[in-house]
Amino acid sequence: MLDLTDCGVDTLNPTYWFWDVGTIRHLDLTNNEFAGPFPDAMGNMTSLEVLKLGGNYLTGVQSELLKNPCNLRVLTLWSNRINQDISEFLEGLPHCAWSKIELLDLSLTNISGGIPKWINQWTDLSALQLSSNRLVGSIPIEISMLSKLRKLYLDSNQLNGSISEEHLAPLVNLKELDLSYNSLQIMINSNWIPPFKLKLAYLPRSKVGPQFPLWLKGQNSITNLDISDASIVDHLPDWFWTVFSNVQYLNISCNQISGRLPRTLEFMSSARIFDLSSNNLTGILPQLPRYLEELDISRNSLSGPLPREFGAPSLMDLLLSENSINGTIPLYICQLQLLSVLDLAKNCLVGQFPLCPEVSEGRSISAIILYENNLSGKFPSFLQSFPELILLDLAHNKFDGVLPTWIARKLRKLSYLRLRHNMFSGSIPVQLTQLGYLQYLDLASNRISGSIPHTLGNLKAMVQNQRQSLGNPLAWRMKGQQTLSCMIHRKYAGSLVVVMKGQYLDYTSNIIYMVGLDLSCNNLVGDIPVEITSLVKLNNLNISYNWLSGKIPKKIGLLDHWSLLIYHASEIPSSFSDMTKLSKLNLSYNNLSGRVPTGNQLQTLIDPVSSYIGNDYLCGPPLCRNCSVPRVTEGDVDEHQPEVQYFYLGLAAGFVVGLWVVFVVFLFGKTCKIVYFQVFDKLLHALQASVA
Repeated sequence: MLDLTDCGVDTLNPTYWFWDVGTIRHLDLTNNEFAGPFPDAMGNMTSLEVLKLGGNYLTGVQSELLKNPCNLRVLTLWSNRINQDISEFLEGLPHCAWSKIELLDLSLTNISGGIPKWINQWTDLSALQLSSNRLVGSIPIEISMLSKLRKLYLDSNQLNGSISEEHLAPLVNLKELDLSYNSLQIMINSNWIPPFKLKLAYLPRSKVGPQFPLWLKGQNSITNLDISDASIVDHLPDWFWTVFSNVQYLNISCNQISGRLPRTLEFMSSARIFDLSSNNLTGILPQLPRYLEELDISRNSLSGPLPREFGAPSLMDLLLSENSINGTIPLYICQLQLLSVLDLAKNCLVGQFPLCPEVSEGRSISAIILYENNLSGKFPSFLQSFPELILLDLAHNKFDGVLPTWIARKLRKLSYLRLRHNMFSGSIPVQLTQLGYLQYLDLASNRISGSIPHTLGNLKAMVQNQRQSLGNPLAWRMKGQQTLSCMIHRKYAGSLVVVMKGQYLDYTSNIIYMVGLDLSCNNLVGDIPVEITSLVKLNNLNISYNWLSGKIPKKIGLLDHWSLLIYHASEIPSSFSDMTKLSKLNLSYNNLSGRVPTGNQLQTLIDPVSSYIGNDYLCGPPLCRNCSVPRVTEGDVDEHQPEVQYFYLGLAAGFVVGLWVVFVVFLFGKTCKIVYFQVFDKLLHALQASVA
């Protein structure tokens, strides 16, 4: 036996001594990340019974190179590149070993084609793992003849057709079944009683419904059950919680399952992960299993207040967004020492966040999402004890007071801060610009005054490309940790939100690519800092509905990646023509003058004339006004229209006119858009009347 598992060897040199040792029966080279061609010398090892090469990146893996070992029982090649039709590959393996191979793992090997009907000749197979390939067609009925089969993994392929009890009835030893992420229809009679006792059943995105699969009623040995997104439109059976009382992982999300949650689930002592999201479940949050680590019941119809205590002291993820939960947030939240993700967004919660008097330093919470409730009070001071916080969303609540200066000092890893639609006041703390990882900042629709800090250039995540580097906390979480990474990738279908192009957009794992700054709908004054042009990684900027003045920074054209920019100034810089990714522009109703720049994307704008409407002193294409006509000077404007200009810049700039350079029309928060357009419409009529 030769075991070199995880040894860090980076190549399979054909001169290695062991290739010519014909007596080696067990060769394990798993997880060494070998690259390069599959060694021809492998064929010399005629006594091999166990060959494990999974977790490498070998290319040109040809079964003909393994034609000699007739006693082969175990063959694992997962993650290597076979790049071959499955029938051709299996045909090339030694026929003398077909009836002896017990474990065959070809997952993630880029095999294609259909599963051959003659798979039934592999009579000793106990584990067949073909996950994450390009297999097509239906699952042959001949697979039912593999009576020793204990593990069948066909997930993440392009298989179609149906699975019936005829496929499964002879598989009396079956323990693990994974058919997920194909286009299969499970057509099993509701009266059928399987002869096997499954421990693992994964059927997500298989068409199991519309009725709840009653054949699962006898599967009380299951520890892992996933029937998510399975087209089930039914009431949860009375026996459900009892039959699956031994489950460790349970996922019934993304169906239309109705029913009332039991008052307690404490009897499910083995439970670790529950995902019940996106259904029609009702009731209050039950008492939870003691060892539960992750709970997602978001997007259901839970109601009533959160219990003062609900168990699960080891809970790491608590996701209850988009329900009708009311009352206050209980103090018990503070006692969850391992909590990493808290999402209570889109509920009816009121009052202040609990003070958490006993919060210890160094808590590992990564995300707090509370938007669209009726929470109030000052910016929560207990957050100072959460140095690992990456995502904070308090938007659409009633928080007030000034933003504390300790945010940058205590929350150094903060990457996503969304506080829009509250009642925060005071100025933007200069210290916020010391947050080196901050890549999305939304302070829109508050009562913030003062000027935009000129230290914006310190926001390194908006200046440098850190999205793929280990320097970005969001990227850390996306590289495989089980807390925020899985939450973002699997669970956050609609809880991470950015406002862009006037729309509320949901982000999943793509949140690491979103770089934005939204200061709109406040009382900011002064100029637009030239430092804003250094934020070259921004793809969303909104500073509309403020009282900003002054000129547009000349280097604005450097911001090639911007999808939205709103400002008020006197001339359109020629550098606008350098923006090669601009799709739609709105500079309407400012006090702009001079020639309209041309070139690049400016020539391909949608409805270009409307982009410049309301600017009487602009000229040149696409406008009809010829630049050869003598321009009205500033003195002329001052002399002939003093009242009009003051009214225009004072009121209109404060509401609609000021700060409009938009890469997509109407890029404002919903409330701002409705109120300000109504106000502007009335002001415009009054203005026209006064001029007349």
